[in-house]
Amino acid sequence: MSIAEGPRRGSLKLRLAAIGALLIAASVALTVGLTLRSVDDHDEAVALDLSLVQTRKMARLISARLVSLQVALRSAGERLDVQQPLDAAHALAFLRQLSMLASQFDTLFVSRPDGQVLALTDGGNTRTPDLNIGDRPYFRETLQQGRPVISQPVMGRASNEPVVMLTLPLRGPGGTFVAVIGGSLRLASRDLISEITAADDDDPARTVILDVQGRILSHPEPQWLMRKAADEPRLAGAIADWIAQGRPIEPSGLAGRFGEQLVAMVGIPDAEWLVLRSTPMSALMAGANQARQQAAWIGAAVALGGGALLLVATFMLLRPLRGIEQCSLALMRGEPSDGLSWPQPNNELGRLSSVLQQSLAQRQRADAAGRELLDRLQAVMAHAPVGIAFTRGSKYEAASAHFHHLLGYPDAALVGQPSRGIYASEAIYDALGPRVAQAFQVRQAFDEEVEFRRQDGQPFWGRLRGLPVRWDDASAGTIWTLENVTHHREQRETLAWASSHDALTRLTNRAEFERRLASLCNNRRREPSSVLFIDLDRFKAVNDSAGHAAGDAVLVAVSRVLEQQVRQADTAARLGGDEFAVLLTACDSPGATQVAEKMRAAVEALRVPWAGSSLAVGASIGVVELNTHLNDVAAVLAAADAACYAAKHAGRNSVRVHGLASLRRVGSDH
Repeated sequence: MSIAEGPRRGSLKLRLAAIGALLIAASVALTVGLTLRSVDDHDEAVALDLSLVQTRKMARLISARLVSLQVALRSAGERLDVQQPLDAAHALAFLRQLSMLASQFDTLFVSRPDGQVLALTDGGNTRTPDLNIGDRPYFRETLQQGRPVISQPVMGRASNEPVVMLTLPLRGPGGTFVAVIGGSLRLASRDLISEITAADDDDPARTVILDVQGRILSHPEPQWLMRKAADEPRLAGAIADWIAQGRPIEPSGLAGRFGEQLVAMVGIPDAEWLVLRSTPMSALMAGANQARQQAAWIGAAVALGGGALLLVATFMLLRPLRGIEQCSLALMRGEPSDGLSWPQPNNELGRLSSVLQQSLAQRQRADAAGRELLDRLQAVMAHAPVGIAFTRGSKYEAASAHFHHLLGYPDAALVGQPSRGIYASEAIYDALGPRVAQAFQVRQAFDEEVEFRRQDGQPFWGRLRGLPVRWDDASAGTIWTLENVTHHREQRETLAWASSHDALTRLTNRAEFERRLASLCNNRRREPSSVLFIDLDRFKAVNDSAGHAAGDAVLVAVSRVLEQQVRQADTAARLGGDEFAVLLTACDSPGATQVAEKMRAAVEALRVPWAGSSLAVGASIGVVELNTHLNDVAAVLAAADAACYAAKHAGRNSVRVHGLASLRRVGSDH
């Protein structure tokens, strides 16, 4: 069978047209899909930002209202005469003068520090009730902390609605508490939070307010009040995530998508409340869905129209192929070439053999590849999660939008500018050059955390990485990447502090104390230094009688007393339980003994208010001076512990000094 007689397996024109139509359809579909996805992501991000901004405004409004009530309560408290003994008549007369303040609360009261209410105003009626609130958590917290308190909401006994208490302790001569003034608010009946969460038919968003326990304090639907927010279907996902994060009360706020809900949450730290704003995705994306349908129809029409046009164009452009085919077959059959009608040399197929055509085609392909590469590089710079910049001759020749954003500059504003202007100081920039040169000299990338300064003057820490374009030619320039690591540095510093300090008392912990003591012991040229070992007396009785919370309060108070007696160069530490230690640098035994005696007296004089009474402990202190016989941590601590044990054995609340031969008594025993 000859070539001319061979079976046709399909028209090349039709196949090219079909492939072209499919490519157009795929390109349109991909472009439309990516564009719509980008639009959806952008719309969602914008919606989250807007929702977070609105939620912050609501939280600030609530916080401002609480602050105004506290200010009004404090202003009223300043009018109470605390120079004379407080009785019911005095309290009643005082409350009757506060009609304006009483109108802002459901109830207003004055009580003694033992919790006995001397006067109460509710609904315009001022009286002396038979009521003692000394066992109420908010009342105890007010006296323990000695500051205004906003209570956790509880269900009111009379109103059956969430009620919050605002209290203020009042001090008399000598700083002792003489009274507590406070007021109650029904959250749903006052202009505090109810109007913020009220339903709006024109707004698909729903605003809810929770306490730190996850209970609903205000909701557009009253049946949800004081129920668990985790049971509310629209909030369940966001609440689960919030609980997993440790129930943060962040005033800056958090926002995210949880299922079909966009949720923004902002904390009110003073009240430990959380404002949530939930918006259905269907309400936000209605316009995007309509646009997606329209884009799909337009894309289909473009694909079909483009395929039809491509088919026509293919037939027209490939018509010379038929002539080439006929001429080729004629030559194969032996027909003379003079009678053949070859395509004209000036058409597309006729110029395929032209050197100029080939050169132009190669150049066009090279240009297209260059443009494509440039487009890819620009896309990488535009979408990279870090800032990218290129410098040459200490000036910026190119910088990505994200690089400008990190430094607070408009796009392209840094191009052509000196590179030194973005650093926190000239000294930082001057010191950076030698380190960069040293890294490049050994063919290593430069990678350090450096302090920068934004255009508005705000400093931040950034991780700066740099590589030369060519190792052997510094004039070719350098490629830099930059990312903001301020938050990561703060986290590292927080972890470092936590690893060396006691969480309860905020003193140095045992491990850090022993590390510092070991460093001092290993210093052969040290000045005389001393260690105090302190064991609290009667602390177990405090724990047994008042509870561990009271014991913790005593430990914190004792820690502050110890800190007040030492210098900044010294180290006060909690070793564990009720045992403390103090490292006194450049302080010999007599000086350390004086410090120990002051500490003992200060601890003895300490009184910690607790539940209407005061708690007291004593301190047995052992003193040891570092010397050649005590040159390691274990020996020093053993000697200090022995001196402390001697102080306890002698009757407690005393100071003992460790000596080579004996333990000497110092000061007077109490």
